[in-house]
Amino acid sequence: MIIELNDFNYRHKTFNLKENEAYLFDMYTFEAHRGKNLAPYLRYQSYLMLKDIGRDKIYSITQYFNKSSKRFKKKLNARNLQLYINIIIFKKYQHHFVLRSYNT
Repeated sequence: MIIELNDFNYRHKTFNLKENEAYLFDMYTFEAHRGKNLAPYLRYQSYLMLKDIGRDKIYSITQYFNKSSKRFKKKLNARNLQLYINIIIFKKYQHHFVLRSYNT
């Protein structure tokens, strides 16, 4: 897993993080250890570590059709904030649209 504490780009969209925010990505469990419920435990431990340094708002991006990621984050009581679509034309032009903002 990688933790980003500064502003970051995802598919050419910039996300600005505040002093109390962090972004987590690339959670991966080796195939030999899958199905043992390790990922949510490791993610929770990272939440505790981030809380110790004053980062109490954690963000993560989940691909819409990635069912395993969605299940994993549901175990952690993650909430959806926004649903985006990214349009790429000729591998050159990109634009992001917010399809839905969820009530929080």
